[in-house]
Amino acid sequence: MKKVKGCVFIAIVCLLAVALMSGSLLAQTKDKKPIVLKFGAVVPEKSFQGQNQKWWANEIEKRSKGQLKFQFFWMESLVPWKDSYKGTTSGICDVGVPCSTYDPSTFPLYMVLDMPYNVRDYWAGNMALIDTIENEPNLKAELKKAGIKIIGNHNSGFFQMATKRPFDKLADLKGKSFRTFGGARIKWMENMGINPIFMSYAEIYEAIDRGTIFGYDLVFQLSSAFKHYEVTKFIGLADTGLVLTCAPAMSTKLWDSLSKEHQDIITQVRLDYASHLAEELYKLEGGMIKEWQAKYGVTMKRLSAEDDKTAREAGRQAQEWFLAKQESSGAPAKKVWEYFQNSQRKYEAEVKAKKYPWERK
Repeated sequence: MKKVKGCVFIAIVCLLAVALMSGSLLAQTKDKKPIVLKFGAVVPEKSFQGQNQKWWANEIEKRSKGQLKFQFFWMESLVPWKDSYKGTTSGICDVGVPCSTYDPSTFPLYMVLDMPYNVRDYWAGNMALIDTIENEPNLKAELKKAGIKIIGNHNSGFFQMATKRPFDKLADLKGKSFRTFGGARIKWMENMGINPIFMSYAEIYEAIDRGTIFGYDLVFQLSSAFKHYEVTKFIGLADTGLVLTCAPAMSTKLWDSLSKEHQDIITQVRLDYASHLAEELYKLEGGMIKEWQAKYGVTMKRLSAEDDKTAREAGRQAQEWFLAKQESSGAPAKKVWEYFQNSQRKYEAEVKAKKYPWERK
């Protein structure tokens, strides 16, 4: 009997110990402070990009049950856009928006994704970016060496040709100075006789207002944020490609410090954001074109078929030149470009067969 009572006593003690441990762990989990990540944003909070970055951040916070939070620093108040890569890897910001062409020696392969006429469909382009950075071995190695992890998406929308004074045809732009995003887009402009000038998007307003440049590569969502409609009088609609490589990123050191659960949440939100961003961008641009015309008096005109053909041929030649240039430096650019284009075709076929994800609901 004593033996039985002893066993019962031991069992009760063990149960109490387990209960106490469970309560202690629960309290620890409950009291665990959230991880607050400083986001070095470069646009106004109320802008299209700002609002969509907040959507992305809010989704991560919601799915992590408040354990991952973001503190936004808007309008380059934490780090200048052109220094976003260094700011991200140095820890000035936990999340930044580094652009490939702002650090060309670091990203010789990442830059390839932003060549002229690189994307035909916003969602397919977003998804192909994710596929390429995660699965194309050469680009994957480049990003790892650079010490950054791409954790979100960026889609500028198609570039258009914006000027302070109207032009009738491409030939009118010969010898004129244009702001460019850089990379292969420099050669594209040179092929058309345009004088390309590289500068950050945040510097365009002052440059065109002062006459330092005649025109610039415009994307509506960013130019609306920077109020370029105040200094722009004409837009040649041309859809000359877009920028994907300014996506939210963090240092690999910070990424590796996160739990597997938190990494999985960020990875899933990135996929969902690819769809959300494409849907919102398609809806936005039609409205902005009408607003710029009606409210701000900006004249717009689609390039003629002849000029469109000329611009696309200049773009094709720029692609070939840039790929050869990167290859001559030892970067396997052609493999990255081929992978990216094949991935796009896969997602374009999916759209044709199943429609966009937001249309399947």
